[in-house]
Amino acid sequence: MNISLILTKQCNLRCRYCFEMHEDHRMTHETALAAIDLLAHIGDRQCGVSFFGGEPLLQKELIYECVAYARQFPDIRFRYNMTTNGLLLDEEFLTFARDNNFLIALSHDGCMSRVNRVYADGRNCLAALDEKLSLLLSYQPHAFVMVTVAPNTAHLASESVIGLFRQGAGRVNLAPDERPCAGWDGDAMETLSEQLGRIADYVYSEFLAGRDVFFNNFEEKIVAVVKNRPCHVCRLGKRKPYVDWDGSIYPCIQFGGVADYRIGDVFQGIDKARQEEIYAGSLAKPAFCQGCAFETRCVNDCACLNYQHCGQMNEVSPMQCAWQRTVIRHADKLARRMIEADPQCAAKRFS
Repeated sequence: MNISLILTKQCNLRCRYCFEMHEDHRMTHETALAAIDLLAHIGDRQCGVSFFGGEPLLQKELIYECVAYARQFPDIRFRYNMTTNGLLLDEEFLTFARDNNFLIALSHDGCMSRVNRVYADGRNCLAALDEKLSLLLSYQPHAFVMVTVAPNTAHLASESVIGLFRQGAGRVNLAPDERPCAGWDGDAMETLSEQLGRIADYVYSEFLAGRDVFFNNFEEKIVAVVKNRPCHVCRLGKRKPYVDWDGSIYPCIQFGGVADYRIGDVFQGIDKARQEEIYAGSLAKPAFCQGCAFETRCVNDCACLNYQHCGQMNEVSPMQCAWQRTVIRHADKLARRMIEADPQCAAKRFS
């Protein structure tokens, strides 16, 4: 069992693709500890807590409290993770993370940060992000770096991702701006496809040189074939319920604040009947996807993404379909090149 805690809606950045409204809502001490209590009583011997925002490090002291409070459940192994813009990371917090089974993913758009990742006054934060990336990797060398690409920065995607690898990042994930208003069209997707090809060439060159860099978008598609398993399993509302700042519980982050999808709160618990009803409703595969050769290698079962794009859990947007097909095409080409160049190393990498 895992839960996501939205510690605050506030952020110290104003990224131009962000869907948050930056409302001044913060989770209280009582709500956060009630969430840990609930998780401890409905979870298993291993439980996961994800800290989100806004920017979760604006509530740094509350993170410390949650981790300290969880220690009263000695029979449960808690794992923690957080996605952060990193600007508030420091040696103290990274030492704390190292000592408490706490993984950190950093949002950093590489050189694209000059365009879309900005402070409230419009200044870009690239120099500060680079400094924090270096600091994070000194503590967590395998930390994920999360990159967002928008239509206006699609032409910079490969330069950004490759630049992050050259700065020492070993694991990078690229996600398109998922807002329905983002403005993805055929030209922007074609540009992004060209950029993915350049990223694949770089990953291949590093593979030949014996240096492992992992571009998650390709890795998950290749592993899905090698291990004969779906690359994504949604399990809406069961895999990682979302706890909003006020303690309300929703199936996932995209449903936050939507009354029809509320499944309980941290003080009264989860409404199991409603949870099961929503989960059952998410299982129907989009009719458009049935029979597609890429069905098990796509995120078409992600009810959250579908809802965000289409307002329905069982519909896939044309943009998401185009993105998934493009990633799979480049991933397969890369895998074939690796296998042909060094079958043994390729098998080891994807096993």
